[in-house]
Amino acid sequence: MNLILYYLFVYLIEAIILWLYCNRIFTSRKNTFLSLLITIGMFSLLIPVAILTNAALNAFCSFIVYLCCIVLNYDSKPVWALFHALALTILMALSEGLIAAAIPDITIYAFRDGNIHSSAFTFVILSKSVYLCISQLVTRIFSKDTVNNASIRKSTLMLYLIPVISSIITVSLGYICLNGKLSGSDSVIVFICLVLLLSINILTFYLQQDISQKNVEYARLQIELQKETDTEHYYNYVQEVNEKQHILIHDIKNHLNTISQLNDGKHIDEITRYINNILGSDALRKSKRYCKIDILNVIISRYAEQCNNSGISFEADIRANTLEYLPAQDFTSIFCNLLDNAIDASLSCYEPYIDCNVSLIRGGNADLISIANSCKSSPLGHDGKLHSRKQDTGFHGYGLKSVKRIADKYNGLLNYVYSEEKQEFRVVVMLEHPL
Repeated sequence: MNLILYYLFVYLIEAIILWLYCNRIFTSRKNTFLSLLITIGMFSLLIPVAILTNAALNAFCSFIVYLCCIVLNYDSKPVWALFHALALTILMALSEGLIAAAIPDITIYAFRDGNIHSSAFTFVILSKSVYLCISQLVTRIFSKDTVNNASIRKSTLMLYLIPVISSIITVSLGYICLNGKLSGSDSVIVFICLVLLLSINILTFYLQQDISQKNVEYARLQIELQKETDTEHYYNYVQEVNEKQHILIHDIKNHLNTISQLNDGKHIDEITRYINNILGSDALRKSKRYCKIDILNVIISRYAEQCNNSGISFEADIRANTLEYLPAQDFTSIFCNLLDNAIDASLSCYEPYIDCNVSLIRGGNADLISIANSCKSSPLGHDGKLHSRKQDTGFHGYGLKSVKRIADKYNGLLNYVYSEEKQEFRVVVMLEHPL
């Protein structure tokens, strides 16, 4: 019974260390804690192998379990899964060797007479604390985070000092526990302290990963917000051009009178220059009116022109009295992000189309934005989440997060569905009217 409890304790710690390691390097296919449960379950299979006390067989089976956990739970190429599984197996053996070399008597006390003694648990805590710190330092090299920010690096790096210091304390306490003449109750207190120190290390690294992920996400959202601000400025400029067009049309009578006065046979060059200036004006660009909201109208017009140039059929139906409460930056966040994605997905289709509709629902108390586009294969993964097929996925998903942020602001929702029959992807955004 003591033997089973010992190996259960060992593999529980190893499973958590692997889970922390993989979360930092790979993208999880499953829910965070579901992947942890699967990892713990896989490691529990090693208990019967460990009881055989064959070091070579145990190391090989540990490597296989590492490999299976990475392949089952994370998106990874086979060669990288093999590399990291082998690296972790070597690091685990190295950490045990370091503790055995630092405290030579520990293995004698722990495994004397071929049995498991209380000092064996101390050996596990010491070796796994070193293993945890080394493995997390290795993740700094292979981390999947791509945003390079000095303040983020500094804040997360400072958290590594806590496990390093606590690991030194752990080794020191372990040495005292093994070599000092402690009573039974004192040994229990020291062991509890060792377990708590290891727990602190694990929690510290988990919080470090969570903070690092949120910092990276915040940095990317800031970039996305800056992009939206720039887009807003662009559409304000387009809106000004449209206003100039209306002014020009209004003043066309005056222009004709001026040309008539110059048309006396002596001012041909002046007339030519005058006409060319008018023809070259931005105000004469064509602009279709989709709705009464100027900023939304220029956004839809721009994407309609882009679709026309790309051979994509584009239809838009913006009903009256909808979205009038939105500020300019929210229009760009919603429609630019959704229509950009729709165009990217439609380009590879045989008969590409995009259908954009905005209508009133709930008795006129909410607006429904529906954008449907042709899409030859489902962009949804097994987890129901969108997966990018673009080569540059560094900022993938942040456009929809921006849309979701606006939907939440107006007590709304964001949903999407793919129809295999129609080969159509549809995004729906519901926004409640502010009171």
